[in-house]
Amino acid sequence: MKLNIKNLFGIILIVLIIGGLCFLASASTIIGREQHHDSLFFVKDQLIKGLALGLIAFFILSKINLKFLRKFSFLFYIFNLFLLALVFFKPFIPKGEMTARRWVDIFGFSFQPSELLKISLILFVADFLSRKSSRDLSSWTKTILPLVVVLGIPMALIYFQPATSIIALFLAAVGAMCFTTKMSFKIISVLTLLAVVLVSVMIAFGGNYRKDRITNEDDYQRRQSIIGIVRGGVMGVGFGQSRQKYNFLPQSYTDSIYAVIAEEFGFIGTIIILVIYFSIFFLGFYVAARISDPFSSLFIVGTTTWITVQALYHIMCMSIEYMPITGLPLPLISHGGTSYAITMASLGIFYNILNNKM
Repeated sequence: MKLNIKNLFGIILIVLIIGGLCFLASASTIIGREQHHDSLFFVKDQLIKGLALGLIAFFILSKINLKFLRKFSFLFYIFNLFLLALVFFKPFIPKGEMTARRWVDIFGFSFQPSELLKISLILFVADFLSRKSSRDLSSWTKTILPLVVVLGIPMALIYFQPATSIIALFLAAVGAMCFTTKMSFKIISVLTLLAVVLVSVMIAFGGNYRKDRITNEDDYQRRQSIIGIVRGGVMGVGFGQSRQKYNFLPQSYTDSIYAVIAEEFGFIGTIIILVIYFSIFFLGFYVAARISDPFSSLFIVGTTTWITVQALYHIMCMSIEYMPITGLPLPLISHGGTSYAITMASLGIFYNILNNKM
């Protein structure tokens, strides 16, 4: 059984990597040629800043001692908070990034600290929850309030960048982790309600741009996306034959890449994409339910949840009206070095757990 699970994991990852590069090659051809005089510019950039760094991170984290990750998870979390705070200081803000401050530039290397949180926060919360007894898990003073603080500090820093969608992503991941523990259903229900209220308040009082993303009925990007999806039909128009990527669809290689995939590969192609992400989700929960180490189990639940929820949100905001369009990329498909490398790093820890705990 161990060999079969590892093989399945490897097949899913390889298919997603190769397929993602092919999708990106098609979606970025026009903009690459126009902006950089190279139709494969964004693919090459993804290979270097995303895949190469991601494979290095995957290899290291697939071999590292899990006890080491657990021991230093708190320091990793604190360091990430420090990086999140740097986005508000001008010397660390990349040129041209003055409105939405989500990137930091350190010694010429730019990255998004909120992406790194997908590892550090999940590691620390997994360690925190796994140390609690069944009784303490439902204690407000010993578990719930400290967890709210641990989650609330980075969420506040992200909120003022400003960003909202990634907050919902973390709430979903941590919520899934809590659900798989022995925390009482009553406590989980209360926390879920509080999370919904919190996100609603953030949208309502977070400035006009947040409300506009939901209430704007004449959203150009979504309309162009839906045109592409409808044109793709069941079988698609064929690889490389998308019309929407010819400057009709904004951010065709990042935020809107799903629309290009749907246009070129049709309903069948989008179903395959969904099957791949849901395979990661169900494989993660299957493994988490069969290992005895609570820390490893919780990390897998949190990781597979955020990957799947991020993929679903990206797809839905391109195809459903009134879903606010955000910058959440399609994992291992959209262009984005930081996001790609962090996803690979998280899956490297997943593979580490498969090797040592199954």
